[in-house]
Amino acid sequence: MAKIELSNLRQIYNIRNPVTKKLENFVALDDFSLSIEDGEFVAIVGPSGCGKSTFLDIVSGLSKPKSGTIHIDGQIVKGPALDRGFIMQGYALFPWRTVIRNVAYGLEVKHVPRKNRPAICKEFIELVGLTGFEDRFPNELSGGMRQRVAIARSLAYDPQVLLMDEPFAAVDAQTRETLQDELLSIWEKTKKTIIFVTHSIEEAVLLADRVVVMTPRPGKIKKVVDIKLPRPRSAAEMRVSSDFKWITHGIWELLQNSADEEPIKRATTGAALADEIAPGTQI
Repeated sequence: MAKIELSNLRQIYNIRNPVTKKLENFVALDDFSLSIEDGEFVAIVGPSGCGKSTFLDIVSGLSKPKSGTIHIDGQIVKGPALDRGFIMQGYALFPWRTVIRNVAYGLEVKHVPRKNRPAICKEFIELVGLTGFEDRFPNELSGGMRQRVAIARSLAYDPQVLLMDEPFAAVDAQTRETLQDELLSIWEKTKKTIIFVTHSIEEAVLLADRVVVMTPRPGKIKKVVDIKLPRPRSAAEMRVSSDFKWITHGIWELLQNSADEEPIKRATTGAALADEIAPGTQI
């Protein structure tokens, strides 16, 4: 049984037409079905407004679909719960709490005994590379450090699923690469099930086991691409990998072409890729 099972999700919002001033139906997601295995890292890419964040809101339980179902471990999702952690690009830290008290928040909600919280918090603060910053406030940290705190907070209360909505979009390129490598290391250690929304094709291919490519609105699944690149991975190594470049190019082609039947090659490694996709081949 899959860890997460999404069946025929459809989400419709009522929005006001700026010209007629009448309410109209806005279809954000349509016929969205996907199975995600336990411990799998799945990335979602697609054009702006295609429903990526709407999809995460539904998985998190923050919103209910107009139709369709979502199950986690066979149980239907009816609302937010502590089996899911949600990391957004805006950090969403409490400015009046120190690093360690921000990380402790989920433990408090989960009613973990007070005496056990410091050790758990310090474990995950160390995991994200912030040892020594436990007593700092968010305004004393860089953007990348704040995002590390958000990740530590979500991991500390041990959710089964980690939902990430463009968590590295607000940081500079060098910090983003560092955070990508750290996230890969954390995932290797924890084997959490991760759903990661991003506008960056390169980021999706670097991180994920599979990349879900979405169509323009209404958002549907155009293709699910298996990423056969070996693990462990690093951003520096992937930058010079021909396999990585061909896969990212193929996904870019999928996003540029409106035809659902547009094919993509599944790259493996080295010579196999050279045999499968010759330079100049349309993929």
